[in-house]
Amino acid sequence: MANPLEKKPVFDGTEGEIILADDAKKIKDVHQKKKGEISRGGSDNYVEAEFFGIKKFYDLIKPYGDQCVGFRVYHGNTWENHKGKDVEVTQEGKGKRTARVVIVPVDQFGNDLRPAIGSKDPNGSALAKGPLCPTSCQENSN
Repeated sequence: MANPLEKKPVFDGTEGEIILADDAKKIKDVHQKKKGEISRGGSDNYVEAEFFGIKKFYDLIKPYGDQCVGFRVYHGNTWENHKGKDVEVTQEGKGKRTARVVIVPVDQFGNDLRPAIGSKDPNGSALAKGPLCPTSCQENSN
């Protein structure tokens, strides 16, 4: 008889799907077609993509050892002013709304991994604020 309090894994690290470059381009193109609309609206910064270095992923999961089986990507917004590659984060309502992601390590039970309650968080518990495209991307990154 199974223990009703026993947690059952929901993730095993194989989630997601590797897709062909052509299929990825089709998905990206739908968003990229909105660039003019977003830019003309004037209230949002257009964000094509956000980059995160592999070393930052290693730093993020290091405190959790083998507990981390993957990542959850949260979609959110910040208020920012952009001048080329320079980004100034502002207060809500000042600057332009900017789509951003927050990446959090996740365990096999589907829980976001974060430091234990009461412990200091010297390494941080999420990854965010990567350089944005189009200003930090090569022309041929499509």
